[in-house]
Amino acid sequence: MRADLAQLSPRRRRAWLIGSAVGAALLVAALLLLRFEIRGRDATWAHIQQTGVWRVGMDPSFPPFENLDAATGRPVGFDVDLAQAIADSWGVRVEIVSIGFDQLVDAVDAKRIDSALSALPVFEERARDVSFSRPYFDAGLVLAAPRSAGISGPDDLAGRRVAAEWGSRGDAEARALKRRLAGGVTLVLRDSIPAALDAVLAGDADAALVDAVDLALYDRGQGRLVAVGQPVQSDPYVIIVPVDAPRLLAALDETLAALDADGVLGRLRTQWLEENRTE
Repeated sequence: MRADLAQLSPRRRRAWLIGSAVGAALLVAALLLLRFEIRGRDATWAHIQQTGVWRVGMDPSFPPFENLDAATGRPVGFDVDLAQAIADSWGVRVEIVSIGFDQLVDAVDAKRIDSALSALPVFEERARDVSFSRPYFDAGLVLAAPRSAGISGPDDLAGRRVAAEWGSRGDAEARALKRRLAGGVTLVLRDSIPAALDAVLAGDADAALVDAVDLALYDRGQGRLVAVGQPVQSDPYVIIVPVDAPRLLAALDETLAALDADGVLGRLRTQWLEENRTE
């Protein structure tokens, strides 16, 4: 071929090389298109549509998001109701599969379940193996204070007393604020988050740095303490799906957005985290 090519005129040789390059580019494009089409088919989503069943992994040991009902032995909680709402919108049946928390991501990666929905954060180190939905709940660190305290965010804490649990991320953030804010803050450290919140209600502290879930469960919608401003540290909960399930991921994101707009997520929060419950 090299000898034949050398015998061609410069113009024909150039045309041959251009034609070869174009052919190679078209071949690469075709292979990429085929790969995209194969991924776009999404075997996981197709299986859900064909069987009418969405297999969802949960670790039922984290109330009020998921735990086993003492009377029936069936899983109940925020995530259980959310999974049911999503399945209803798709016209399929949700099948809850009990799996230990540490095994949920691997179970999704191995296709033993279609999704994991169990108060799960984004595991950045597993982003090559699985995909993450849009957040449906933020369990991050918040600043809790009485409505009448005149506190709208961390910058209002200069010269004030801030409660937190010893050794918690609230403790670490309070110490950081003490260093950053002019006039600093006075730390009021307690041995538990409820005790830190008690300190605010007792007047021993002006505000507390605690996780959003702990604040909601402590106050149960009574309005004694509220989360002021934006979360100090975000900790979003997401739904995890196989990395090669783009249609399932898109369906989840679309449905979660609709459930948020329709007020369903807000009602689930009120039901499971704010209303007085006995469990």
